[in-house]
Amino acid sequence: MNSIIGGTDPLSMIFKEEEIKKQQILLEKEEKEKQEQQQKKLDKDNIFKLEEEGKKLELSTKVHIQHPNISTTSDNNSLLDPSNLTLNGKKKKWINSFCIINFDLEIGQVLDYSFPQVNFKEEESTNLCFLSFPDSNSHLQGDIIYSFKLKETSSLGNGQCNFQYGYVFFRQEKDSSISRGYLQKSVVLLSDESFVGLFKKVMEIVGPLYFDHGNTLLEVAYQNIMNWPELKLGQTYELPILGYILTFHVPHTRGTPHIIDPVVKQHQLGGGGGGGSLSSSPSSSSSSSGGNIPTGNTTGVSPSIWSEMKLVSNLKSIDIYGCFKSFTTKLWMLWELVLLGHPLLVISPNPPMCSDSVLALVSLISPLHYCGDYRPYFTIHDTDFHKYTSFSHLSGTRPDDSNNHNQDDSEYNNNNGIPPSILGVTNPFFLKALGNWPNILTIGTTQQRLGGFKKIKSSLPNIMSKDLLSRHVLDNKEKILSEYKPFISPNKSILKKITESADDDIINEVLRTHFLQLTQKFLIPLERYFSILLPLAKTISIFQRPPRLKPFIKEECLNRIMETDERFIIDNKSKEIELYKQFLDCVNFKQWLDDKRAQAIKHLNILYRKAILDADIHTLLRGKPISTATDLLKRVEDQLILEENLFQTSKEIKDKFKSHIEIIRQYKNNFDNNNNNNENNNNNNNNNNNNNNNNNNILSTSPIKSTTQPPSPTTVTTKTTTTTK
Repeated sequence: MNSIIGGTDPLSMIFKEEEIKKQQILLEKEEKEKQEQQQKKLDKDNIFKLEEEGKKLELSTKVHIQHPNISTTSDNNSLLDPSNLTLNGKKKKWINSFCIINFDLEIGQVLDYSFPQVNFKEEESTNLCFLSFPDSNSHLQGDIIYSFKLKETSSLGNGQCNFQYGYVFFRQEKDSSISRGYLQKSVVLLSDESFVGLFKKVMEIVGPLYFDHGNTLLEVAYQNIMNWPELKLGQTYELPILGYILTFHVPHTRGTPHIIDPVVKQHQLGGGGGGGSLSSSPSSSSSSSGGNIPTGNTTGVSPSIWSEMKLVSNLKSIDIYGCFKSFTTKLWMLWELVLLGHPLLVISPNPPMCSDSVLALVSLISPLHYCGDYRPYFTIHDTDFHKYTSFSHLSGTRPDDSNNHNQDDSEYNNNNGIPPSILGVTNPFFLKALGNWPNILTIGTTQQRLGGFKKIKSSLPNIMSKDLLSRHVLDNKEKILSEYKPFISPNKSILKKITESADDDIINEVLRTHFLQLTQKFLIPLERYFSILLPLAKTISIFQRPPRLKPFIKEECLNRIMETDERFIIDNKSKEIELYKQFLDCVNFKQWLDDKRAQAIKHLNILYRKAILDADIHTLLRGKPISTATDLLKRVEDQLILEENLFQTSKEIKDKFKSHIEIIRQYKNNFDNNNNNNENNNNNNNNNNNNNNNNNNILSTSPIKSTTQPPSPTTVTTKTTTTTK
């Protein structure tokens, strides 16, 4: 009896077990539903990210269809440019890290130090170490600054690869404290941004100071840069770095190397300083082995450091004329080679001249983006070296390379199987390894190789014979080896200005302006054709998704160019058509078209967003069916999700969307209530009709009482007829 009262009888135990099982089933069901909801949310977020940035409505200006040099900015300060965010929503960093590469007598180049600490993969570390040192028989003693691209081993989802940009301050000088007698060390800045002019100036300041103050200096410089404002496209900033302020304008677009130098001015430091500011004086310098940064009343960087900086080669903005002074008549040919994506090998006596020349070539077709694989500085130790030498064994067949998966076979077949690429090298061995490249540009002479510095015994191996070295590089001849026949003739008026001017800066400005306008003129017919693919603004309705663009048909575009009598860049119409035909088949056109489509889709979404914000929902919904209201509600709710999660939208704009949502919901509720009332009225009417019908049926089936009295019984007299027989 006690066991029954205590709840331990068999029935109670069975009941408890069943309750526990039910709870477990409910918990599992709830967990499963929760996971499904999370998966749906993830799927929804992925859809937003994958719609060609069509729903990233951060820009508020129109796409200028008729002008090729498009810059898109936002006049609405409430919107954050999504291109300034990474996929996980974090802010973009100006730089990733500083690295120190040293030369070890036994193992060669090694990564000594990085701040913040970076765990490079073996392949990345190997490439970084060799890219940070001269690759060839270098006799320089002093400092050089140059740039390179470092390939990351983790590839993107579409088969392409990520690159970091490296900016090197390399020093080679006598040092009796080292067993081999010479110091060879590089300070490297790594960044995701190709701000060549800015970061070369940063290295001009940071590099010499590092050799005075050691690793602590890099930590201070890194903190300075981390305190810079948030990186946004199209903005101008004043960026403090170690006692100097760099005025720098961030370009509107990403991808093309930005080679313009910032404006540098010395910054007067306050008493307390801030964010890693530096004071230095000639008497307070410490040894290069490291130690504390000296402090004092002297502001900025000492004059002795500026005198060291004078040893650094080519710190001014990379200019066309400075790189190709010996090839002014061939500049139009080089423009075509870069425009059409032909492979080009640039061999130069030292890394600064090599990297500057490659970057100048890439910028030659501005505002177009060069979309081939360009390496400002490339070495025989690079892990991609064997990939490029493998092209030497191809005969018009396309290599199985995922990094070039989106390029047509025709591009490879026309260039001995070599993909669109520009390689900058200093080691003459490349002339043998890449001897089948159709276009080879040799820049620099013996004097430029020595650079005015004292000769020292090089520790780097000489892997080329003296005959080959002297025949191709040290013969004091700069040349272009190519069988390409250009379509455009050199501009005589530009050549005349070059010969008449003695100012290199003026000549460079003339050349840069000319080739900028040349590229813009070349793009005019393509821009015109693309403009007819765009839907009209009046077709945008809040009840439908933004309309789609028409497909770009190459044959139709070429026919339009043929039909017009206008000459754009070449007087000979047949040559001009052939140039356009080749361009439409190259990788640079594919990227141009993708960019144009992305800009147009972005603009259409901006108009769609504006249409929602400006809409009079009450008027638009009047007389519309409930299905239309339901569809519109989902569109506005989706837009609000974008505003809240992807953009820093102002409260006023978000409240506007919420107001629209409330109006639509109210309309739906009223619509439902009216329907319910109508149904109730119909039901009442039907009930009344049914009642009436029932009453009528009852009346028709019940007995009817007579109002007349029945006749009284009477005697019926029958008349008898007698028949006589």
